[in-house]
Amino acid sequence: MKTIHYKPLIDSPAIQDVSETIPVEVFSEVIFQNTSLEDALDELRREGYEDSSGRKVLPGIRDLLEHIKEIREALSAEGDGPVKSGLSSHKDSPDGSARIQPASSEEIPSATTEHLEKLRALEKLIKRVYWGFDPESIDNKLLEELLGKQALNEWQVIKNLEGLTLNLGLAERGSSGLTLTSRGLQRIAWNILKEICRFRKTDSRPRRFHSSLSTEPHLTEGTRPYRFGDPPLIEPSQSLLNAIKRTGKGFPIKLKEEDLAVFQKEDLSRSATVILLDLSRSMRFENRYIAAKKVTLALHGLIGERYPKDRIAVVGFSTRVYRVKNSEIPFLTWDEMNPYTNLEEALALSQTILSRKKGYRKQVFIITDGEPTAHREKGYLFFQFPPHPKTLTKTLKRIQGLARQNIEISIFLLSREKERIQFVHQMAQSCGGKVFHIEPEDLGGCLLMDYVDKKSKRL
Repeated sequence: MKTIHYKPLIDSPAIQDVSETIPVEVFSEVIFQNTSLEDALDELRREGYEDSSGRKVLPGIRDLLEHIKEIREALSAEGDGPVKSGLSSHKDSPDGSARIQPASSEEIPSATTEHLEKLRALEKLIKRVYWGFDPESIDNKLLEELLGKQALNEWQVIKNLEGLTLNLGLAERGSSGLTLTSRGLQRIAWNILKEICRFRKTDSRPRRFHSSLSTEPHLTEGTRPYRFGDPPLIEPSQSLLNAIKRTGKGFPIKLKEEDLAVFQKEDLSRSATVILLDLSRSMRFENRYIAAKKVTLALHGLIGERYPKDRIAVVGFSTRVYRVKNSEIPFLTWDEMNPYTNLEEALALSQTILSRKKGYRKQVFIITDGEPTAHREKGYLFFQFPPHPKTLTKTLKRIQGLARQNIEISIFLLSREKERIQFVHQMAQSCGGKVFHIEPEDLGGCLLMDYVDKKSKRL
């Protein structure tokens, strides 16, 4: 499992045990459920993070409150006596999960009235921080005295979570607030790709191993001089011959970068892709918009790392239509105030974007869950539900216009409703495109496979 190594901030104590490493998926999961990075970090501070198996990966303020509650109950049950030795400090449970338990009697004094009052006061302060008050209001010495050193270390991680993301280069603070960096976006994208492409035990053989699905360019006869950034496909015979020509006979033969020769490769076709993301209100069901955002960012990461000559743009559409920046993708949400689906205008914008790309194989990926319910009429927006026949006709004409310009269309439908399925199939037939009728959890693998398969085509 890929992990992020924590580096303590200046003047802050070192973090120990489970807090020294934080998996990338902690950030990858939470940001897609919030509308800003600040909101995502606030959620992590409050609730912590559990992985899919229920194992506590990152402690949160709620865990500290549970810790205090358990200690108070144990002390109250014992009256004025010491805490039972069986109540041990922070340990791993049998399943390997990190659990916060009351500290031992060596760390916590007898249950005096004063001690219980201190616990109640600390609990009150932590609850205030849970609801957004200043974290600096917590007295670190008091917290260590009452809850133990392990709890103090965990509190430092919780409090310094923003500094952690800044130190690791995952985020940066600018005029618009805290935002993900390009490095942070790329790491999150690759974490999503890892999840999408995870090999399942039920699979007899991963499809990527089949030669018919290989996306690597074929080797051709001949070599050429090495250029910085070339993949390590060194042709050894020609490289050694170049070094001998340069230095003459003698041993050892000293290779320099200028001597290296690499195998020639056929160029893959360059792709220009526009993803149309349906952000209408119905996308909130079944986590459709989260699945759509994840695969969109994953495709961005795949293109940036493996196909740098390709181009990609993202267009969000509901009642209104707009370009989406790469850094905005994780924090998109359905449009509550503009619930209609203006696919016709989104197709028009994608046509404009792709018209500027010369020498590219052009394609549009449409991720939607329904029929179009809005279109432009003489400069004005017309919308109606159920869809007006004029809206459906306008949308069909627009998608046929893309097909006439040799723009390939792939439609990913996240709906089971009969009327929507029928219209989407009608759209695909009118433009010679593809339809993928899928569940949200299958969207990632399906869209990425469609993209990669098309890379074998030549212009």
